[in-house]
Amino acid sequence: MGVASAMLGQMHRLSKGPRLWRAPLSVVSLVSVLAAGAGLAGCGGGSPASTPPTRSATAPTAKPRPTPIEVVVSAYPLAQLTSYVGGAAVHVVDLAPPGTQPQGLSLGAAQRAEVEHAALVIDVGDGYQPEVESAASSARRHLSALPAVSKQAQPYEFWLNPYLMADAGTAIAGALAGAEPAERSVFQDGSRNFAAVANSIESDFVSTLTDCTISKFVTSDNAFERMASSFDLTDVAVDKTGVAKTAALVRTSSLPGVFSEIGVPSGQIQQVATSAGVPLKSLDPMELAPSPTGSAPPTYFAVMENNLTALEGPLACDTTGGI
Repeated sequence: MGVASAMLGQMHRLSKGPRLWRAPLSVVSLVSVLAAGAGLAGCGGGSPASTPPTRSATAPTAKPRPTPIEVVVSAYPLAQLTSYVGGAAVHVVDLAPPGTQPQGLSLGAAQRAEVEHAALVIDVGDGYQPEVESAASSARRHLSALPAVSKQAQPYEFWLNPYLMADAGTAIAGALAGAEPAERSVFQDGSRNFAAVANSIESDFVSTLTDCTISKFVTSDNAFERMASSFDLTDVAVDKTGVAKTAALVRTSSLPGVFSEIGVPSGQIQQVATSAGVPLKSLDPMELAPSPTGSAPPTYFAVMENNLTALEGPLACDTTGGI
C-alpha cells in the first residue's frame, strides 16, 4: 500500500466522532553503506610464487543527504504544512513565539536576522503581517501563501479550508524545490501525500455540512467565514456584529450555542452566551503555536476533524448518511 493510501485509510471516517489520528511527517533516513575489503595474500609452501593479493570489492558509498535548508514561516499552520511537505530536508523556524497571536506580528532584531539568512521565507501575505511582509521582500526567496491560493484577501485564515490548504502545500513544494532542487522529489511526494489527506478531510466536511438544518453559527471573529461560505453557511462574528445584535440573532434563530475560539479574546462571545442563555462551545482557528515543552500538539488533521465534530450538533447536521 502506498504512503498516501495508508494515510487515507487512517483518515477514513466510519463515524463523525473526534479523530485522534496523527499524520506522520515524511522522514528520509540516512543509510551508510560500509564495506571493508580484505586483502588476501596466499602463502606458498615451497611454491615458486605467492598468490597475488585479491583486490577488495568495496560497495559504493551512499550519497550523503544535503544539510536541511532553513525555512522561516510566519504562522503556526504554515510551520505544520512546511514540515509535512519538506520532511527531513527542511529545518522550519516559526517567527511567532508560542502562545502569541501571529496577526500583526512585530519583529525583533533576532527575527529579522532569521528572515535575512533563511533559504526561504513563507508568510501569509495580503497584509496579515505588514512587518513580516516588509522584511521578507528582501529575503533570498519568498512565498506569500494566501495570494498563491486565493484572490480573496480576507478572512486571512485560509488554512481552515482544507482544499486551499492542499493548494498551499503544492505552492510550498514548488518554492522549496526552487531553494533546494536536489530534494524536488521529496517535496513533491510530501505535497501529494498532504493533498490526499486534505482532500479526505474536505470530503468529510462536504458529507457533513451539506445536510444541516441550521445554516448560521456564531463565533468570536470571522476566522471561519471562508470555510463557512464554502458550504453555504454563515459565520456570524460578534466582533463585527456587536453583542446586543448577535444575542438577539441567537434568540430569534433559536441557535443552540455559540463558539469561542482558542487564542481569541472571549469577553464579547461570553456576553452573547449569557444574554441569549445558550452554552459556550469552542473552535480552534489554529493560529497559536503550542508550547515546545508540553505534550505533542494535535496535527492539522486532528484539529480540523475536531472542529467539524464541534459544529455538527449546533448546526443540526444529519450524520446518518441517509440511513
